Amino acid sequence: MPPRTRTHAAKFGTILLVLGCLSLTSCAPDEPVSDAKPTPTASPLFASEEDALAAARATYEGFLRTSETIVDEDGASSERIDRFATAEVAESEKRGFANLAAANERIVGEIVLEKLLLQSYRPQAPGGLGVVSVYACVNVGDTDVVDENGNSVVAADRPDKTAFEVSFDSYAPSPTKLRLSSKGVWEGGGVC
Repeated sequence: MPPRTRTHAAKFGTILLVLGCLSLTSCAPDEPVSDAKPTPTASPLFASEEDALAAARATYEGFLRTSETIVDEDGASSERIDRFATAEVAESEKRGFANLAAANERIVGEIVLEKLLLQSYRPQAPGGLGVVSVYACVNVGDTDVVDENGNSVVAADRPDKTAFEVSFDSYAPSPTKLRLSSKGVWEGGGVC
């Protein structure tokens, strides 16, 4: 081969090699370089369903005891219920406290939380809403609502036990990490 042909062949080979390498690298997507640290995933609110149920029990019992105390004190310092309930539930309870005080009525005896069954524990609930839901059996058999003269104002056919469906939202400042967000009578049975 004459020297000129070898030179052209060598240049042509070099060009093919460079184009080949460029075509290989252009097929691969560019990986962005980042110095950002991986975002840690949020840890669950409670380590287990048992812990969630225990926190729900402590919150609900605190709610019941605080409600009784506020009623015994004629509705005074009703903001104490805020520690155990969301704003909506607390406002409803405060109206109830005020109504009892205005009617000169009070509760005698202690409300007993007999049973609490876990309905659901959703540790990653959006916004921490409804993170724990339970069924509660509340016994009011040893309680009475009396007027200023000590006369009972409770209907004679009032049941001693009532089942409730109760939900809790997460609330970090609370010692139990929960606040009661809804409660309603449970008609489904199997709780009390």
